[in-house]
Amino acid sequence: MTQKNNWLPTQKDIENYSLLKDMLYAQRQEFDLLSKKKPDSQLNKMKIKMVNRVLEPLNELFKNELSHSFLDVLNEDDMPTNSDVVLIISQYETAMNEFKDKYYKRDKYKKDSYDSSVVRWMTKERPYQYYASHEDDEDYEDDE
Repeated sequence: MTQKNNWLPTQKDIENYSLLKDMLYAQRQEFDLLSKKKPDSQLNKMKIKMVNRVLEPLNELFKNELSHSFLDVLNEDDMPTNSDVVLIISQYETAMNEFKDKYYKRDKYKKDSYDSSVVRWMTKERPYQYYASHEDDEDYEDDE
């Protein structure tokens, strides 16, 4: 399990993270319901493809994280069940929480209108000490 210490996500990575987080949450809700009704029911190819369209880009995003080695995508040859999908999605949700905890931080160099430090994504474009050496960048928004 290796991790690149200097790696930071890009702003595009954060945009993808936000989009995929919502999509994964919606899938989780659906598969929670399916898993309660028919936990051992196997997925058809279309559902596997739909779930993997969310998991694969997340897997790529987390390639530099320690959790990456624990993240799998669905394999149609394995005939995954509804309960398998819930388990896999829960692993991705945990990885997403760890990702946010790691890169969404309080920045003592960037202040809001009340002179309090703001919480923002640390990215390649604006790493942790970016605002220590740059004037306030009003065009940059850090919505979750």
